[in-house]
Amino acid sequence: MKKILLIISLTIQLFATPNIKAYAIGIFDRNGDGENIQHLRKTKNDYEGLCYSKVVVFSKSNITTPQVNIGNSRGHFLKSIPIYNKYKIKIAQEFTFKHFNITKGYFEVRIDGKLYDSKVFVK
Repeated sequence: MKKILLIISLTIQLFATPNIKAYAIGIFDRNGDGENIQHLRKTKNDYEGLCYSKVVVFSKSNITTPQVNIGNSRGHFLKSIPIYNKYKIKIAQEFTFKHFNITKGYFEVRIDGKLYDSKVFVK
């Protein structure tokens, strides 16, 4: 009986958890010059003061706005754009954030407190 309850509870948890993937995709300075950071460990340019960042979140359920930090600077949400596949089904959302007082540190993407991406070091 205990095994059946355990199997049922694990099955419910498996289907109840949303399948979310979030990635940092770009960073830009105030002039619009920037770089794609998807496959980098460290940015090529220095971003101090004011900059903008872009994050993409893939999810089949409703997407909450992620929390984005670069070092000690928290990103302020500016806008979001839906992303559709060729069948016009929404598969992701692209978010743009504005950061003030940037110093060097890691680019972190969190949704509901869970860390999804933090591999890029921003100079």
